[in-house]
Amino acid sequence: MMLGQACEQLGDVDVALDALATASRLSDGNSKPVGLRGYCLAKSGQTAAAREVLSMLEDLSRIRYVPPFAMALVHAGLGHDRQVYEWLGRAVAVRDVHLAFVTVDCKWDPYRGQPEFGALIEQCAFDVRRQPDSVGSEAVTRLRSAGS
Repeated sequence: MMLGQACEQLGDVDVALDALATASRLSDGNSKPVGLRGYCLAKSGQTAAAREVLSMLEDLSRIRYVPPFAMALVHAGLGHDRQVYEWLGRAVAVRDVHLAFVTVDCKWDPYRGQPEFGALIEQCAFDVRRQPDSVGSEAVTRLRSAGS
């Protein structure tokens, strides 16, 4: 999965797709590598194959949970803005853990300037003003206080 993500960012689509196919097989079809594979297929112009991934995820969702974020990601690759926001909205509604990456993952850069994206971030209630050091120091302070 990590190799697939790295190669996707570097633009090495063939290696990314191969790695993500392996990750999907080894994880018994986990939606994370499947969704990212669909995104890569779409971005590389293989839209029919990306649509097949969407269909596979829909079929899979009938027998087990598929995070809405995976569907949103494939639609983002395909450039389907309306469906992206529909699925991201569903992700917010179910508190999809993958939303934690939407503020930092460059795959979402094309959406950042859109009002709908800003509204989505507000719905997630991310405190993007906090710095990692302050979060860590607050946790240490709480732990020290609890031990006293």
